[in-house]
Amino acid sequence: MNAIDALKKQLADGHSLARADLSGMDLSGVDLSGANLTGANLSNCNLSGADLSNAQLGAANLKGANLEGAKMKGAQLELPVDDLLQKIGNAQNLRGYNLAGRDFSGLDLSGARMAGVNLSGCNLKGTDLRGAYLYEADLSGSNLSDADLRGAQLRRANLTGSIRINTKVRKWAMKGAYITGATAYMDDA
Repeated sequence: MNAIDALKKQLADGHSLARADLSGMDLSGVDLSGANLTGANLSNCNLSGADLSNAQLGAANLKGANLEGAKMKGAQLELPVDDLLQKIGNAQNLRGYNLAGRDFSGLDLSGARMAGVNLSGCNLKGTDLRGAYLYEADLSGSNLSDADLRGAQLRRANLTGSIRINTKVRKWAMKGAYITGATAYMDDA
């Protein structure tokens, strides 16, 4: 039995992979949905095409991991901000990441590809989101005060209950966004 088959057997038997050392493994296309990978070492893993839906990845080491095409919907992920910014800088698709409640205030996230990302309750005050692709992103309850959203794609984004005071955004960019209960004083820049 090779290492991948042993891993699959552990998962099938309901074993946790919390704090497991899986560094450097080729886990491409492997079904890890719902797996507990809390604190696991996944550095330099090939996770391309892997199913990480609903996986628990809190405090997991994903440095150098290939996540291209990985399914991340509902994954509980706690990336350090530096790692996240590196992924954004490398134009990686963050679809499905759960980044709820994080503090991104004042950061440059311009051009970020964050469709479907959970950013609910985030502090995005003064954040540069120019040209960001936020299609179907959940920004409910987020603070977008003084944020720059010029050129951002917000179609079908959830802005319910968000605060957008002095936010720079073109009103047409809000077309199709859900904005019920939002506090909004925006510049039409």
